[in-house]
Amino acid sequence: MKHILFVLSVLFLFSCGGENEEKSAEDFSNITFSMDTVMVDSGEDFINLSGGLWVSAISKDHKYLYNWNQEASELDKVNLDQLVLEEKIKFEKEGPNGVGNYISWISLMGNNEIVFANFQDMALLNFQGEKLRTYKLNGEKFEGDSLEAYESFTRRAIISDDGNIMYGILGNWTGKNFYLAKVDYQNKTLKKHELPGFEKLADYSVTLKSDQMMMISAPDQFITEVEGKLIISNSAFNTILVYEEANDSLYQVDYDTKLTKTGKTGKYVTEVESEKDFNNAMNEINQEINFRNPIWDSKNQRFYRFSYETLPKENIQDEEEKQKSKVYLTILDKDFKVLGETLVKEFSKYPSMHFVKDGKIWMYENVDDELGFIRIGIN
Repeated sequence: MKHILFVLSVLFLFSCGGENEEKSAEDFSNITFSMDTVMVDSGEDFINLSGGLWVSAISKDHKYLYNWNQEASELDKVNLDQLVLEEKIKFEKEGPNGVGNYISWISLMGNNEIVFANFQDMALLNFQGEKLRTYKLNGEKFEGDSLEAYESFTRRAIISDDGNIMYGILGNWTGKNFYLAKVDYQNKTLKKHELPGFEKLADYSVTLKSDQMMMISAPDQFITEVEGKLIISNSAFNTILVYEEANDSLYQVDYDTKLTKTGKTGKYVTEVESEKDFNNAMNEINQEINFRNPIWDSKNQRFYRFSYETLPKENIQDEEEKQKSKVYLTILDKDFKVLGETLVKEFSKYPSMHFVKDGKIWMYENVDDELGFIRIGIN
């Protein structure tokens, strides 16, 4: 079905202080937003958004979004400059070029190659669907540090331009020990860095154990690459860990904000036996502050970081009632010093997948099962 590109624009100004308050070097409470919503034209085709953009990647030049369609084993290539679905790239599930039945994450290498990760291994393929290389963690012998049982990359790994080195957060299903790992597949070496504070994430994980199922819900973990540095964070605390690739060093950044706590502090049940208790425990945990990953604005040389608090439902038995949240935005300079923060009254749900392009925040929005983005300009 043909979809016409449309733009809805609104400009608004709000302030955390009084209208006549002067803005000093320490006062960044007055923030101007410009917002518009744009839609991607999928032409006669269709972009499957059943999984949101959970398994997706952005090209380094931020020109393309690649979204994985699990059901069709296809990669949707979206041109973000022209806002059109440019191509659907087909991959095989089985056989010598197969990527597997379930992909947990993807990572781009250059402009023409991509890494697919499943539960068994990781594979590098070109956009013609040809498998170029297979990467394994378990079952491989590495010099240096050793792997614990069932350890794997918890989310997307960062791959070097030559395809020989991967950086990622290592963990296993117990959710108790996490490390930043540098895996050199050419020299067969493994080096782990402990991640300070990540050991506390187990306090905010919930495990459902019953005769019918076992399920674990844990805080999110994030790793992104910004100008030769890896930025590592999680959803339970605002602490940021920075890894410098050039000298193989890791350091911690802490910052305070006025509008929210710096992390979760409550005591919660971590193991339950029913799905109802599982959902109740997670809702209670999410009512404390949650953090998204810092995203880098190369044009304005600053980071943006959303955080949110999930609000209790008016009727907890109503499955159709949408969960609402209080959403905050913190602006940080390149050294993670706070420039400003505000409650974003215009948002009532948790921030979905987002990135910065051309000096604006682009936030994924499902508009009647069509791919859209809310673009946010900040002054």
